[in-house]
Amino acid sequence: MVRTNNKSTKSRTKSTEQEVTQEATQVQDQDLDFDIDPELLGAEYNQVRRPVLPYGIVINDNPAGILIPEDQLEKANWLAMPDDDDLTTVTLSEDVTGLLLTKARILVLGFIPEYIRYKSDVPDVGGTVVGLYDEYKLNLDKKTMDVVSEHALVFLDENNRPMHSTPIVIRFKNVALWSFKAARDEFYRLLEKTFSDYFKVPFSGKNDKWRSLGVIDCQFKAVKEGEGNNKSYCCKTVSYTKPTINNLPQLYLGKPQHKNSIWNLHDTIAGFTEAPALPASEELEVKVLPPAGKPGEKTKTSRGSHNKPPRKISQVEEDDDFEDELEEEESEFDDDFDDDFSDDED
Repeated sequence: MVRTNNKSTKSRTKSTEQEVTQEATQVQDQDLDFDIDPELLGAEYNQVRRPVLPYGIVINDNPAGILIPEDQLEKANWLAMPDDDDLTTVTLSEDVTGLLLTKARILVLGFIPEYIRYKSDVPDVGGTVVGLYDEYKLNLDKKTMDVVSEHALVFLDENNRPMHSTPIVIRFKNVALWSFKAARDEFYRLLEKTFSDYFKVPFSGKNDKWRSLGVIDCQFKAVKEGEGNNKSYCCKTVSYTKPTINNLPQLYLGKPQHKNSIWNLHDTIAGFTEAPALPASEELEVKVLPPAGKPGEKTKTSRGSHNKPPRKISQVEEDDDFEDELEEEESEFDDDFDDDFSDDED
């Protein structure tokens, strides 16, 4: 796991932030009447850009759940950082230590529609996006392709208080995706019906922003899936708390202060649900390749202190390409940020 939150980086960043704040304050003091060219207020300069958000990893193992790496907890501004005894180490291509959640109270701020991409170990085209699942499902080859969808989530404590201030992105895929999607959609439908009964208003489906106030209180479990000797553990959403008239106030954050707090987070993920990397359907020629035949690697996890040897368990489906993609986006953002400061100094 690449750690970028060392002390020297923190102190350097903090010092830079202080200098920028001081310079900005001086400029404001010198020019309180900030007049700009009205052209710059025009909508023609608006552009949707996908945000760089912290991430978690779906663990298809026993125990199964969502692992949020330590450095991503910090980037998400996790309010009460876990002790070493509460951490789990999972061996993917390298050891990743973080907080493993086998059950969670979740708000879904947004998600990208299901799409198909080649598995990361497929030669030449590994990780390449095929297209939206609804358009290309007839071309799906389960041996060489995955169906995936990223979700921007907020994790809540038992009192429905957010445990972090920046949304966390989770990439669900294949069995884990369909399982979570089924629970998610069923929960929202029941929530809408219960809301209608509770407030005695006509029943209607709701949009994703309204639904983002619904608390999905769910549990993940390792379930073996597959055929014959190819069965392996998958992370499935096995249960969730069903909305009722009695528990609706705990499962829907509709009070003004709650609504405003959560909906303000939608600005944080602006551009997240855009999928500019997905190709236009008429431009893509789908190649169905033979299976790569790469055997699964044994993995291991450990709970407790970092000094304890990891406890061996069966198998974890790796999603290192998701980590790599997000870290590359962070690196590009940091490089641009550094270049901006260098240009200012020149």
